[in-house]
Amino acid sequence: MSQFLFVLFCLNGVIGLLFYVVMYKKRKLFTDRFGMVMAMVGSGILSFNLAMMLFFMFPFNLGTLAIISTMVGGGIGILYGALTRFQSLLAGFSQGSLGAIMGTMFGAVVENPALCGLPAAYFIDVEQHMMLFSLFGTGLVISTFGLLFYSLRV
Repeated sequence: MSQFLFVLFCLNGVIGLLFYVVMYKKRKLFTDRFGMVMAMVGSGILSFNLAMMLFFMFPFNLGTLAIISTMVGGGIGILYGALTRFQSLLAGFSQGSLGAIMGTMFGAVVENPALCGLPAAYFIDVEQHMMLFSLFGTGLVISTFGLLFYSLRV
């Protein structure tokens, strides 16, 4: 299962990098408003999914993973926000950090359903749920970036 999660983690990283490269090449075509929306949406979704998969892959405690994920999400947000002006930089950083924190918390709930008071029957399929949510998150990243690509053409 860890190999599956690692492959999905790398796939999400490559998708995020390709999205950044395409948007960097087309940064003169869009306005500051679209740049801010792109930085917020792209960094939020990508950092949410990467933080969730980081929590699934590494057996550290919650505090350590939250700090690492927040730094990674903030870095992604700064990277995407740097495509336009200073306002987008701040918006991307905040949205990337918030997405990473939410992804870490969501990963903690999926791995330990008792945190939300879910019944003990959910403990049986924890690995299956981890794989399912990782696949769903990857699909969400692909569809979000596809919509952002499409919005450049319209």
